[in-house]
Amino acid sequence: MKRSGWIYLLAAVTGALAGLFGAAFHFLLDRLEAGRLVLRESLQGAALPGWSVMMLLGALMVGTALWLVRRFAPDAGGSGIQEIEGVLGGGRRLNWKRLLPVKFMAGTLAIGSGMVLGREGPTIHMGGALGSMLGAWARLNDAGSRALIAAGAGAGLTAAFNAPLAGIVFVIEEMREAFEFNFVSFNVVVLTCCVAEVVNGAWLGQGPFLPLIDFPAPSLNDLMLFAVLGVAVGIFGVVFEQVLMGGLDWFEGARDIHPFVVGAAVGMATGAVVWFMPVLSGGGENLVEDLMSHHYALGLLVFLILARTLTTVLSYGSGVPGGIFAPMLALGTLAGLIFGFGAELMLPGNDVPPGCFAVAAMGALFAATVQAPLTGIILVIELTGNHQMILAIIVTCLTASLTAGALGGRPVYRVLLERSKSRH
Repeated sequence: MKRSGWIYLLAAVTGALAGLFGAAFHFLLDRLEAGRLVLRESLQGAALPGWSVMMLLGALMVGTALWLVRRFAPDAGGSGIQEIEGVLGGGRRLNWKRLLPVKFMAGTLAIGSGMVLGREGPTIHMGGALGSMLGAWARLNDAGSRALIAAGAGAGLTAAFNAPLAGIVFVIEEMREAFEFNFVSFNVVVLTCCVAEVVNGAWLGQGPFLPLIDFPAPSLNDLMLFAVLGVAVGIFGVVFEQVLMGGLDWFEGARDIHPFVVGAAVGMATGAVVWFMPVLSGGGENLVEDLMSHHYALGLLVFLILARTLTTVLSYGSGVPGGIFAPMLALGTLAGLIFGFGAELMLPGNDVPPGCFAVAAMGALFAATVQAPLTGIILVIELTGNHQMILAIIVTCLTASLTAGALGGRPVYRVLLERSKSRH
């Protein structure tokens, strides 16, 4: 078999494994979320206070996840996207033998506890690790191994969101500085993402991950509003990144004193949130659908965006496996709805539904924070199925990215990689 045919076969296997791991991860997290709801309902009339049980369970799950990471695979903490970029850049080593089981188990425990984390970070990291595993097994050269690692990462994003095109573009746009593309490597990425989508879809079903209302295309006159929205979201993206980094600084100092006490405390706080205000828990996918199908008062939306920013920082800063894509989608939705309701109050003649602004802001916050506007555009279109809004989404993502760059914002995963390098 020719070398190109051999690597394409390995790419297909990588995609199949990434789709399988991603689907299994998604399935388990869905079962844990359903279990949390059943447990919460069953404890309502119990003699033992329900909140104490949820707090104890949260401490146990988060504490165990943190112990697994610190004991067996320190690189498994956090999102993992920056770790993949570090490996592709040549400065890091990917120990897939330890990473795969720890990321899967610890990620299941942490995200399953109700922490405000997304599953996309772990699936991207595990996808890259699967590519590394197959590259080592096949004894590929450095270029071939790097192609499989990048392709596996794209397949992980594909599996997380049912978004194969976003997975392909994410590798091209986000990892462009760390990965050299040619005809073979590009097709390896495309093939891997497509196979991952087939395997994931066969288990969990096809179609948009967040099938929302199919909004009509805003008029050309309304595009200026979406440009203003992009500026506002760009500012919010820079603030969010600064708050996130400040939270990581605080947690690093606290963990040096006693990491498991900190982890247990965050787990207890997560359990309390799950009991008293579950809308502030979880990655945010269900919240996005609820926000788009029910009317929330403007004051409540403002409270939710502030509170979920805090819970996102607390969850990610704890050091357990989990991503920030999904939490950012929820924050973007909240920001767009707040803007939309504000536009209704200040511009009575405006007839753009607030939900339109919410859809555009999902991609815009990603574009502002990750500095990957094309991925943000494609991701939100694949996620929601709102193809008619493509021009409005482009305008919002572009202005958000430009605004964040003008204010000194930097790609969040590059900043996280630099922080990670400074600790090694």
